[in-house]
Amino acid sequence: MNAGEKDVLFEKLIGTRTVTSASLKDIDLEMRVYEDTGWRVRDILGHLATWDREVAKSLRAFREGEEYFIPGIEEDESDFNEQAVSEQRMLSTQQIYEEWGQAHDDFKEALRAIPSDLFPGDALYPWGGERGSVAKLVDYMIEHEVEHRNEIEKAAKAAA
Repeated sequence: MNAGEKDVLFEKLIGTRTVTSASLKDIDLEMRVYEDTGWRVRDILGHLATWDREVAKSLRAFREGEEYFIPGIEEDESDFNEQAVSEQRMLSTQQIYEEWGQAHDDFKEALRAIPSDLFPGDALYPWGGERGSVAKLVDYMIEHEVEHRNEIEKAAKAAA
């Protein structure tokens, strides 16, 4: 991957967050999005923040020639996700927004620090058991955010 391709991927990541932020403008953070888990919009933002932080750790380790994955995580991340959301429920709405923004900044900074020539490398993804390029990992994270954003928008339409 050359520097131009890295820049395009970076801009795609930033653009995704810009669209998500705009879509949340008039959304009640207490609105329930997932009936099965009871997750509200604020829980999803906390969930996205958690994964941005974990990916940042993975990217920093990769840049240093090391590997990182979440200790104790199994193939199914459900327990990890539920634990993280449970811990974040103690945070205020303002703290959730701040964490969501700061975690994304950490992710972007970790990504920015990786030289373009390392992007095709074989990185261990933070959920363990999967490896691939940095570009693929970033694409996964973009898709993850878009998926949750779409679910939030769907729930908001249904509640209207």
